[in-house]
Amino acid sequence: MSTIRRTDSDRELKKAFRMEIVNQIKDLTPKMRAKKIEELISRKHEIPYSSRDTLSKTTIYRWLEEVKTHKEDLGKALKGKVRRDRNECKVLTSEQQKALKRWRYDNPYRTAKDLQEELMAHAETKSPTPPSESTIARFLKANNLGRADLIKYEKPKVRLAFEAEYPQQIWMADTKGPDVYVEDPQNPGKKILAKPIIILDARSRYLVAKKYVTVENQEVIMELFRQAVEVFGIPEILYVDRGSPYMGKNLKRAASLIGCNIIHTKPRDAAAKGRIEKCLRTCHERFEHEMAASGKKAFLTEYNRYLEAYVAQDYHRRVHTVTGQTPEECFFAFPANLRRWIAKDDLTKIFLPVRTARVSKTALVRINNLQYLVSDASLVGKKVEVRHEYFQRDKIYVWYQDKYYGEAYVYLAENDFIKREELMEKIHSVPEIELPAIDEVPLYSRLDRQLAKHRAEMEQMEVNVQLEHNRNKKEEVRASLVKPKTVPQSTEGSFEAEEFIYLLMRLLRKKFTPSERLAAHVLWNAIGPIKEQLVRKTVGRLLGEEHPAEDVSGYLEEIRINLITQKNN
Repeated sequence: MSTIRRTDSDRELKKAFRMEIVNQIKDLTPKMRAKKIEELISRKHEIPYSSRDTLSKTTIYRWLEEVKTHKEDLGKALKGKVRRDRNECKVLTSEQQKALKRWRYDNPYRTAKDLQEELMAHAETKSPTPPSESTIARFLKANNLGRADLIKYEKPKVRLAFEAEYPQQIWMADTKGPDVYVEDPQNPGKKILAKPIIILDARSRYLVAKKYVTVENQEVIMELFRQAVEVFGIPEILYVDRGSPYMGKNLKRAASLIGCNIIHTKPRDAAAKGRIEKCLRTCHERFEHEMAASGKKAFLTEYNRYLEAYVAQDYHRRVHTVTGQTPEECFFAFPANLRRWIAKDDLTKIFLPVRTARVSKTALVRINNLQYLVSDASLVGKKVEVRHEYFQRDKIYVWYQDKYYGEAYVYLAENDFIKREELMEKIHSVPEIELPAIDEVPLYSRLDRQLAKHRAEMEQMEVNVQLEHNRNKKEEVRASLVKPKTVPQSTEGSFEAEEFIYLLMRLLRKKFTPSERLAAHVLWNAIGPIKEQLVRKTVGRLLGEEHPAEDVSGYLEEIRINLITQKNN
């Protein structure tokens, strides 16, 4: 029989019954208490969650003692303790529990019977007594691995409603579609998809920007946002989804420059934009369906014209259930002196797309397959920042190191001399450097100072001291050559060509090149063997005479001559 898990309210009900019994005897004298207990045990009681209807003396005295023990904190008395092993399955081993979790998660349709048979089929999970199907089912349900948990239901997500405190605090932008097809202005007679883009004030539900577009990209979003900021001021937050038109770097940069933070929703979380989604649904139901039912020609300009009228005459003048005001009243109740503004020219330049380009030797900048002539010759060869308007390509704006250098216009190659001269006159020449006169600054005398310093050092150094220094250096070299530990002495008959070359490299303190090693081998093969003592004596004498160590062939020739002389004698 399985154990019933009592809830906290169940244990409170049991405590109430026990306290009722204890309250009848706790303040009595021992004699009267004994008499009252005899009366209580002789009666029948309705004990919560128990099949018994009588009480024993031991039980009543135990309850009384527990109340006295917890008299300062009666909340813990007679309530009972929660099992420490709750949610633990003692029947299943740790290996069985791991296997059940993995198997059920991989396939929620595996039944408890299937899992039971699988446990008994593996040596790692097999047990003398197979766990029952109900045990397996309870274990999986306790670990949120029931079939319904894995298939039918999503994990609960806590979502707290939010409300902006005042207009201009949060703007929300989104795109709806695809439901509307209009005449393609580029290809008459063909239809093209049109999507509505709106920017909504989260507090008042006022639409600060709305437009149907056939191309949804970052430039269109920035243009609508710029127009809204120019008319209504700068919001504190722009809340958008993670679509590619809203994730561009230029949009983020422009918003940061005007002091607006862009916040993106979490991935695959459309419910986070429920406020603007509801607004788009309203436009779809009350406007787009009316347009379709009216039979009007589907032109993009017509849709935008009727959308402006619908929003101004209907949507902005309906009382909203949350604010209790119309969007128009709520939005314009926020005073203009509390809104943040920015100059139109500065706003336009901030929202222009930015790219870098290098000015050629002919003062031209290439942008979008067009060449523009800059107006300052000092920019030649430099990498500049270029901004251009979305739909106007006849001019660009040039910046270099945070300084504005004016406009650059499209350049068309001109062969007429007079017109070329007119263009050259428009280019500001590089200003000449103004140099002071020679007699106004000290003469540059770095070489003279170095010569004077060298002469002073030479005068301080005595010739005799230098000679003594050289003599001591020679003695140190000779002493190092005759030290037995410098080159290990070879045993009799073990001094061969390799030892000969190694000894020469150690004495001369240099590593031989392949050609020098070959010359040493040729000498050995021609007149060898050569005694080690002869090599040491000859090399030491030449080093004492300051013969250059780089002249390996000279040392080899001297060794050859000494060896021949020794043999002739």
